[in-house]
Amino acid sequence: MNIKLLELFCLIVEEGSISGAARRAYQSQPSVTKSIRYLEDEYGALLFHREKGQISLTEVGHTLYPHAKAILSEYKNSVEAVRYQNEKIQSQLKIGASFTIGEYLLPSVISKYKKQKDDQLQLFINNTPRILEMLEENVIDLAFVEGEVTGEAFNQRAIANDEIVLFVSPSDPWADRTHILTSDLKNHKLISREKDSGTRKIIQEHLANHRISPISPYLELSTTQAVKSAVQSGLGYGFASRFAVEQEIKNHLLVHVPVADLKISRPLWSVTKPLRFEKPAIETFLRMTKDMLGRDERS
Repeated sequence: MNIKLLELFCLIVEEGSISGAARRAYQSQPSVTKSIRYLEDEYGALLFHREKGQISLTEVGHTLYPHAKAILSEYKNSVEAVRYQNEKIQSQLKIGASFTIGEYLLPSVISKYKKQKDDQLQLFINNTPRILEMLEENVIDLAFVEGEVTGEAFNQRAIANDEIVLFVSPSDPWADRTHILTSDLKNHKLISREKDSGTRKIIQEHLANHRISPISPYLELSTTQAVKSAVQSGLGYGFASRFAVEQEIKNHLLVHVPVADLKISRPLWSVTKPLRFEKPAIETFLRMTKDMLGRDERS
């Protein structure tokens, strides 16, 4: 049933005439008359007596009126409740990010965003496959990943370019070298992320392009921070995003050793699901992220 029909019915009762109801509803009198006939057809009964230009409720009309008022009242309450809840939801932003982006890039963006917006914000950090699963399952609104994104269900945009660099501890034999070659990699101990890591996958792809068979890690760890700590303690060498190690390199806690015949770069992606109603906060956060990371690349 069209709620507008009940509204017109109640207006006629309260105004005492179809013409009065038409004025209040900003409709023509014939249009209101036609709507009431639709309502009577809906209930299968006459709702008004029409005699000599006068209109009055039938017994059925008297029965319907309090129910119609209650329905309209509940409808209004439901609209207000949904609007309130929707505004509350719109002010919540749930972001998922793979480890490198979530731990080293997004904190500064989140800090700036929170200074400008009072939105509730949650950040979930995991590997790329799990973050994309969370997006697919609507656990999060927006994803940031450095790994491969597959499937037609997602919209993806490159937000920045990243470089994967090799690093060692200051006490490592490689620390004083101006560069190494890919042929040197098998002669030292690799400290690596887990198999599902986007960073590890892209390293393996680039090494394969250089006809270097996969290097078995001396130690496999689940976070970049753990890899950095292991390398810093002198256990071997590691690969990581330049964003993840720039502070340690600047403070001489780690040393970047260029690989002369290997350059690994990759795009960092923002990923969303196509939605009929997208939260405005998503585009705001995306624009801020791209602006800030773009500045980092240029600096």
